[in-house]
Amino acid sequence: MNNYACKQVVLKRDDLEFPALIAGDGDPVLLLHGFPDCYVNWSAQIEALAKAGYCAIAPAMRGYAPSCQPADKDYSLAAAVDDVCHFAKQLGGQVHLVGHDWGAVVTYLAAARAPELFRSITTLAIPPIRRLPSALLRVPEQLLLSAYMDLFQLPLLPEWLLKRDELAGVEWLWRQWSPDWDGAEYLDNARAALAEPNVLTSALSWYRHLPKFWMAQHRQARAWMTRVIDVPTLVLIGKKDGCMSPRLLDHTVFERDFPAGLQVEEVAGAGHFLHLERPERINELLLAHLARVSSATAQAC
Repeated sequence: MNNYACKQVVLKRDDLEFPALIAGDGDPVLLLHGFPDCYVNWSAQIEALAKAGYCAIAPAMRGYAPSCQPADKDYSLAAAVDDVCHFAKQLGGQVHLVGHDWGAVVTYLAAARAPELFRSITTLAIPPIRRLPSALLRVPEQLLLSAYMDLFQLPLLPEWLLKRDELAGVEWLWRQWSPDWDGAEYLDNARAALAEPNVLTSALSWYRHLPKFWMAQHRQARAWMTRVIDVPTLVLIGKKDGCMSPRLLDHTVFERDFPAGLQVEEVAGAGHFLHLERPERINELLLAHLARVSSATAQAC
């Protein structure tokens, strides 16, 4: 087996075990998936990164496998950020961090919390979050696009809607969020992961933690959200995203919030799952970003 082939490994934190894919040698790149998705769908990025001389690691996010479902049911953003920072420390720090959807939110927060652990960040499908709450008031169509989040607050009903007819509800979300694209085997991978015991409820619990403003974990995440991100940042948004309006970029992108540098790219012909729809373009942008960061680091030394 060559260094480009993905291998299955496990990342551990306390009593939780996070299944992951890994390939390559070199500087570590940690890839974080979103909802409703799974870690194996990073395979195209893992292979490209390995070929380029990086060690790419894509773990399941908290709750997305039976072995990483916490007994205390803590699916707060603070807990997910703690997971990622723990992984980064295990990998020696100075990790390149890449996140899509919920993984992108965690990426922003982790970099704000512990910039010393990360050499760069790349976010997909989620605009910068520091100014996102006020941006929602200026982009009213986003309130409609985000209506599913209100539905997910209900007990039991969301699980029933998404699970029926072999998770047809998950397929419906993919088609709404990435129009004119069928998902193919990527969708099958996501459905297989979400069909594992208690994974769908765990994934929905990420949403159900959002309105719990009184919790210490919520206060901590809000505090990280207000910080600037002093890590070189690449933001990628699909121009046809049916989940997060690209117009949000007009109200969330401020270079002063990213003193280490910010690049924003809108990707034509792609929706919410842009790394799966246009993997070659996303890999090109990602590798160029990592190369710039490495070059700047070398010059500084």
